[in-house]
Amino acid sequence: MQALSNMAIHAGNTRTVNPAEPPIPSPSPHKPDAEFIVNDLDTLKVLADPLRLQIVELITQSPRTVKQVAAVLNMQPTKLYYHIKLLEEKALIRVVDTRIVSGIVEKQYQAAALNFRVNRELFKLTSQAGKEGLNVMLTGLFDDIREDIQQSVEAEVLDVSAQEDSSATQSMLLLRQTLHLTPEHAAEFHQRLRALVREYAQDDAQPEQDPYGLLITVYPTIRRTPDGRT
Repeated sequence: MQALSNMAIHAGNTRTVNPAEPPIPSPSPHKPDAEFIVNDLDTLKVLADPLRLQIVELITQSPRTVKQVAAVLNMQPTKLYYHIKLLEEKALIRVVDTRIVSGIVEKQYQAAALNFRVNRELFKLTSQAGKEGLNVMLTGLFDDIREDIQQSVEAEVLDVSAQEDSSATQSMLLLRQTLHLTPEHAAEFHQRLRALVREYAQDDAQPEQDPYGLLITVYPTIRRTPDGRT
């Protein structure tokens, strides 16, 4: 996911939560749309939830039943039905197949789109709704990142005690810094970051590849550095 403001959830970037995860289902003949634009605050609130974001990521590339999703997340299926219902009501996921299992209808769900983008009009601070939309986006984004890091540490996939340069495969790069850039340098910095991400990003993960979380945020700030510069 590039950012919640873009809500770019890419197929193949599903994180592993349960080490005993069942095999990934075969790709569905029902292809998700290329993009879903979130145009209202209620839909944003449904999507901007860490658990529901995980559900959408898990069923982007291939459809899964609620039981299959629950197995990956190491949760009881009964705890997911409410969230599945909300996602389906807002058309963020869809039923792509049904079958009868022991007399019960079993549904397979898939994400409605490969990428979810939030209409920037929802973030305009000229209204209370705009302020709430920005808060929902930021809270959902950072809560999801926090949970992902905690779960990865608990699963011993991530070692937060390791030095950043000791093992690129298990250490975490965490950097908080203020840069001082001219408008031209800021534009160049943005372009080079995007180019670097595009160089390594791909929609279809290969069996030998591992997922890595990535959060990038670059923004003008009013905060001043110790030397008094903004």
